[in-house]
Amino acid sequence: MEITRPVTPIIVIIVSLALLIPGVTQPMLTLTGTIEKSQITETGMDLIVDSIVEKALKKDKDKSEEAEREKAGRMVGTVTGMLGLKNLTGEVEAYKKTRSIAGTVKELFRSGSGIVAFLVMLFSIIIPVIKILLLLLGTYFQELKISRKSLSINNVISKWSMADVFVIAIIVAYMAANSSSMGGLMNLHGEFEPGFYFFLGYCIFSILSTQLITKKYMTVKS
Repeated sequence: MEITRPVTPIIVIIVSLALLIPGVTQPMLTLTGTIEKSQITETGMDLIVDSIVEKALKKDKDKSEEAEREKAGRMVGTVTGMLGLKNLTGEVEAYKKTRSIAGTVKELFRSGSGIVAFLVMLFSIIIPVIKILLLLLGTYFQELKISRKSLSINNVISKWSMADVFVIAIIVAYMAANSSSMGGLMNLHGEFEPGFYFFLGYCIFSILSTQLITKKYMTVKS
């Protein structure tokens, strides 16, 4: 008797695995922090004025802080004006971080956060890979007893898969970055990288493969 393999679910499962690999290894999100040049100048001027006033008051405690600050402000303002620092425009990139899931796990291990690193690796890498292999095994060898056992195990570990939650967390981080300003000095900007779209594609195809297999077995039972 010739055995007919369910081609569509197998293709979907293989595609989900193909998407998971770059989804884990490729960068997912880039966070960039920029500072206005004019803001740098203003902050620098304030620090210089504070330093001048502090030294002046140490030499003569009877001096008025307000008067000394006004005098120092005029002096610093004159110097910065002569140097053309008051007319600076544009932004300076002060911070930039690009991370993949695999890179995040390595960084966490390196920084001593082993438990967190293991949990990220477990829920975002290990469980998804095991889930794909179990689905592939259960679908391809459907005529064997191992098929139902594989699918049963997959149903159990699927409850522990956090891939979809991870995607939502990345989206929240992206939205938070684009609406953040660190004390008015640094503006944060988030940008999705190819790894995010690969991982999102894995989540979609993984859900689709599960639905196809569930539908198939429900049809067979009925």
